[in-house]
Amino acid sequence: MKSIALASLIFLTSCGEKEEEAVLRRKESQRPLMGTLFRVVTYVDDDEAGRKAMDEAFEIAADFATAATDYEADSELNLFCKSAAGEPVKLSEHLFGVLALAHQLAIDTAGVYDPTLGPLTHLWRESKNSGILPDEEMLKAAKSVSGYQHLSLNPDDQTATLALNGMQLDLGGIAKGYAADLIFEHLKNAGYNQTLVAAAGDIRLGDAPPDKEGWGIALRTFRLTPSEPMFLKNCAISTSGDLYQNVQIGKNKYSHLIDPKTGLGMTSRRAASVIAPFAQLTDPLATAACLIDEPAQLANIRPDLSLRILYEDPNIQPVVTGAFLAN
Repeated sequence: MKSIALASLIFLTSCGEKEEEAVLRRKESQRPLMGTLFRVVTYVDDDEAGRKAMDEAFEIAADFATAATDYEADSELNLFCKSAAGEPVKLSEHLFGVLALAHQLAIDTAGVYDPTLGPLTHLWRESKNSGILPDEEMLKAAKSVSGYQHLSLNPDDQTATLALNGMQLDLGGIAKGYAADLIFEHLKNAGYNQTLVAAAGDIRLGDAPPDKEGWGIALRTFRLTPSEPMFLKNCAISTSGDLYQNVQIGKNKYSHLIDPKTGLGMTSRRAASVIAPFAQLTDPLATAACLIDEPAQLANIRPDLSLRILYEDPNIQPVVTGAFLAN
């Protein structure tokens, strides 16, 4: 989550003497996408051109969202999941791109983050609605058609293959981060470098706003009260935890983050924040940081990460690396 401090500035261009003034104006737009609200803030000197670029960026993200969702039966993702086991399926550029990244991160984290846990995600959604945990047979059946080892990708012909019938992919957070990056890159390519894209807890940042050292980003972990802001630029940041998505069943509170070992939502409360170059990295790695036994291992997997992992249990020492050490 985020708290954003912004300012407008008259940017003076001169060559010996002031010749003209270029007024940078803060422009903001938002649109519902992928089950959340995407928000874009940028600085423009031409309102109409800025609006047009933002609209174009949202359309690119919306096209990707339509392809990557698992909520629509006829989405490209779900049609791929319905393909016969062992049959290579050619995918669109961005769906293949996000799948390839998700698969590599699953390999890097030894399955702690795993995009093939769709059957278990669906069981969690049912538990959230009914307040009843799945029985052992249901968990066993869902686990039997899960596992990143059963997904293969061929970059030469942009095809993907599922080894088992009944598999279901869940791109969830990584797709939101990927969409945020698509919006950001379109605006950057259009010349709008002072840009923030926020998709719930996933935020992609460009150059600092005019006359600022960075974008003021405050994080929420176990409570709604945010932290003191960090000032960041040219990076992405995500926070994962169960602040908003959890279900109380019996004596336990289950997060929406699925523990691959149990097939159920995690019950030990921790909140993980990750800073990395791209939002498509920060969201899945923040998920992994919540689930992995030794979170500091992630720094070995991706040396460009900064981690902050807080535990509700005060007896467990927080993990803090990189940029978070200065805050």
